Amino acid sequence: METNSFNRLQELKLAPQFNRRLLSGLTALDSMLDGGLTEGELSEWGMPWGQGLRELMLPFLARAQRDYSYWVLWVYGRQHVAINPWAWHARAIDLNSTRFVYSQDPMQELRALFLSDFFRVIVLDQVPHLKEEDCQHLARNARTYGQSIIILRPGLLTHEQGNIWTRLRLNCHYDFESQRIAVHVLKGRAPRTISIFPSDLAALSRNIV
Repeated sequence: METNSFNRLQELKLAPQFNRRLLSGLTALDSMLDGGLTEGELSEWGMPWGQGLRELMLPFLARAQRDYSYWVLWVYGRQHVAINPWAWHARAIDLNSTRFVYSQDPMQELRALFLSDFFRVIVLDQVPHLKEEDCQHLARNARTYGQSIIILRPGLLTHEQGNIWTRLRLNCHYDFESQRIAVHVLKGRAPRTISIFPSDLAALSRNIV
């Protein structure tokens, strides 16, 4: 096949690479991430369950929808968890371009969704059966289709504990003494810890229109 023909074929196959950054709108968090989450990046977040930490993800999703008209897929792997779409709507999430699906093995059950640029933001929330080779595929698909793929783990990560294919690894936990959410970078950005008040997240949702 001639080089020009091959290049045209690749342009049809691959998503445009805009090198955009997904911002949260929280100055401290976006600064910690050197301007936000990078398109084509697989990131991994340690988030203990039951501390309200998933609220940190919603501003990224809301702004991706508002600024870039991106579709969002949220895959949850925890059984007996009910998603309340209207609670997400109250946090500025556009339900028309958001889909929620339960799956414990999305790489098999939802494989086609990772091989397209239709969903440009994909969150895998406590999916139990993600093997190392699955994360390798996710990292490659993120780069190929310009996706931002976010893995939320049910516990805190370490420098050693985490998947080698994630370019960005962070820990989040709620500090009950200071009543703030602490966010710490383990990999992919300069090591740093910031604190966020839950009230700042609530105010941010009201300002995303």
